[in-house]
Amino acid sequence: MSNSQLRDTSEAVLTSMTEAEFADWRSQEGAHIVQHCGRYWQEVRPGFYQPLHLLARLSAEQATRPALLCWGFQAALCEDDQGAANASVPVHLLSDIENYDLSSLKKNCRYDIRKSRSQFKIVELTGPELLYEQGYEVFISATTRTGEPDVRSRKKYLASLKNYVVPKRRLILAGLIGDKLCGYITGYAVDGIAYGDKLYMATEVLKTNINRVLLFEFAQACRRGKICEFFIGQHWREKPGLVEFKQGMGFSVKYLPTKVQMNPIIGQFIRRHRPHIYYRLTGHD
Repeated sequence: MSNSQLRDTSEAVLTSMTEAEFADWRSQEGAHIVQHCGRYWQEVRPGFYQPLHLLARLSAEQATRPALLCWGFQAALCEDDQGAANASVPVHLLSDIENYDLSSLKKNCRYDIRKSRSQFKIVELTGPELLYEQGYEVFISATTRTGEPDVRSRKKYLASLKNYVVPKRRLILAGLIGDKLCGYITGYAVDGIAYGDKLYMATEVLKTNINRVLLFEFAQACRRGKICEFFIGQHWREKPGLVEFKQGMGFSVKYLPTKVQMNPIIGQFIRRHRPHIYYRLTGHD
């Protein structure tokens, strides 16, 4: 492993892309992107669209059907057009990043972070070498444990690392014991809003709270990058342990006024058979 691809986390800074730069990047990765009313939308499920920049607050004019073959869409609205909202999107969001430090957290969380910091070295990855060497073991340990559908072969994982470390786009922080990779977190930012992407930890270090340290240090990189909001996913109310972790780290559940349109038959099917998904689409049961 080359030390030239490791940088102390105190120097890590998350910089923002524009929405157009983000659309170009995601298109290169194979996402289906369409442009509508000056904004970029992604087909996240066949026929269902969301703004590519998910937390962009669209105007009522922009929050309209983005494609001809579209059975539904969801878009957060800007403050001036919140009267047009018919739903809300429940998200874990940190808004006061400028003042986010250890004093922002509860006593037990501060203790966990300080204790874990003494066990790990946290670094920024400026190249893919460490992930090529050790990333798959951490990835497969984490995804097998959590039952994610993202489980893949070593060959596919290594292939996915091509162009994965992209300067000024994706930020990757890693936790090491000596030269051993124990976990890593990835994310990016668009127009001043940070998106936590992936957080993987090897099963054997679960009790060390390295997940808290990695998320905390990523937030500090957001502070240095003058990021205004940090999003780490929607509210998975059916996973109370995950919700407790996020809220304990200061990412409270917020409900953003949203415009949602769905084919009524499909909407009723989701509401009856996938109530948690329906909740994340609408903010209510």
